[in-house]
Amino acid sequence: MILIFGLRRLRKSLGPILLRCSNCGASPLGLFRVSTWFAVFFIPLIPVSFKQFTVCPNCQRLDQVSKQQVENARVQEGAMKAANPDPTAGGPTQATTLEGAVNEWTPERQTQSVSSEPNLSQSGPPASPGTTTPQQPQPPAGWYSDPAGPDGLRYWDGGQWTEHTSPSL
Repeated sequence: MILIFGLRRLRKSLGPILLRCSNCGASPLGLFRVSTWFAVFFIPLIPVSFKQFTVCPNCQRLDQVSKQQVENARVQEGAMKAANPDPTAGGPTQATTLEGAVNEWTPERQTQSVSSEPNLSQSGPPASPGTTTPQQPQPPAGWYSDPAGPDGLRYWDGGQWTEHTSPSL
């Protein structure tokens, strides 16, 4: 009788997680779990180990993360959702347009339209010190649909577009 046994590794995607890449600063990262199993006849029977990794969608860096880091990020994400239950608000896990974010943060009486052309510079020249023009609120920093192309995301740092891009999640 022949008995075939060995170790088998299985990979499972756990979705995006609110952690920053230690290489390029991109967020959110993709989270996945690699489990190692003792297998008989190629059937996984006994778990040997579980490890969690993040992968950056921007620079493709792969880092191992602890269970505690994942739990802390999930708690923080839950707190952010509880503080802002409006699903149209556009958090880091949901790609929205910059125009939608600007309209959300702009008072209704001062609605302004944002050009959809790519602009990787400041949103406008600063007002001179003697001018008392009311400042329009800027959308919060985060990942938004890239105005330079239909696919992908670009990071808005709260005042300008950055060079950091990411494929759509």
